[in-house]
Amino acid sequence: MNRNNENRSLKSSFSYALKGLIEIYKSQRNFRIQSLIGLIVLIVAIFANLTEVEFILLIFTVMLVLIMETVNTVAEKLLDFLHPFYSSSVKIIKDVSAASVFITSIFAVAIGIIIFGHAFFNLNPKYGIILAIVFLLFLNLCGFIYKKTEK
Repeated sequence: MNRNNENRSLKSSFSYALKGLIEIYKSQRNFRIQSLIGLIVLIVAIFANLTEVEFILLIFTVMLVLIMETVNTVAEKLLDFLHPFYSSSVKIIKDVSAASVFITSIFAVAIGIIIFGHAFFNLNPKYGIILAIVFLLFLNLCGFIYKKTEK
């Protein structure tokens, strides 16, 4: 492979990635909402007195939510393509994939409460931890109730 083909291949890779971003942005309302919220969070972070680690955690968290939404969309599109008719198994896979985005979003909110709560309101980080605990309690309670009704 000569140097020109390598450059063209790299350009093609970026082009395909950009087309993918445009597609997910155009077709997925949740991605648009999440990217807007992420933008707001990062702009607000500029005006907060945050540490370098807090900035890194916010950027990581915002990007993780967007990545998970992208992976969820890929799973849904792939399953729709492979199995266009209703299937309870496909529904479960899609629901679990959506749950991964939900869990990541709760994680992001907990991180946001910890970082922004401290920066703007001098809140103790325990409030973010409490949100995570409440979510996990809710999850376990739902699982327990569902398991009981299954019998």
